[in-house]
Amino acid sequence: MLNYLYAHFVEEQDFAAINGITRGDLTTLIDARVFPTPSYVYTGKGRLVSFVSDVTDDHEYRFHLKGHSVWLQTVQEFALKSEDHARAHFFERYNKAKHAFFASALGQQLSNLAPDVQNQFDSTHAHATWAHFLNGVYGVCTRDGQPDSVFKKQAYVMFIEHMIAGGLTSLSRPQLEILERAVDALDQVESDFTPHEVSDTSRQRCIIDVRAALQR
Repeated sequence: MLNYLYAHFVEEQDFAAINGITRGDLTTLIDARVFPTPSYVYTGKGRLVSFVSDVTDDHEYRFHLKGHSVWLQTVQEFALKSEDHARAHFFERYNKAKHAFFASALGQQLSNLAPDVQNQFDSTHAHATWAHFLNGVYGVCTRDGQPDSVFKKQAYVMFIEHMIAGGLTSLSRPQLEILERAVDALDQVESDFTPHEVSDTSRQRCIIDVRAALQR
């Protein structure tokens, strides 16, 4: 678990230092609701022994996704000092990704198979998306935490879950090929998750299980 965290995330104090701000500055941005909270909080309770010392560790470690450095740069570059400004910028990028997706060949094919999915991207969904972004959720379940990746992750999961709902035997060969392409695309934007999380995630349902079924 710790190996995964340190491979994909940065502890808060180091995250702030790497990005040229103080931890207090980062806290201010989080409190202003323009930057997400840590995606993982680890409470260390351990013991470190060497020939020099024998110490007990009891400390809280707050991990931010490495990719959120890009969002921090965006906040600074565009002076996103209020939640309204940050949310507007987030959805400008999110909606651009949405329009590009539904204009693409794969997006159109998926929409033809599940036309109701597009209607799920309503105001209620947008409100939940922003709340989850601020809560660090998309730092957990996307590779880079960026607005376009958030949309793609949501869209591919929705379409894949719709397609597999009736079982793969209900799909034609062309439909299975579309499904396989959607799974591959989801794999590009969705995180690997920590080992203990995978079985409860869309990675298990929409990537691992579907690929296993396609190979039978």
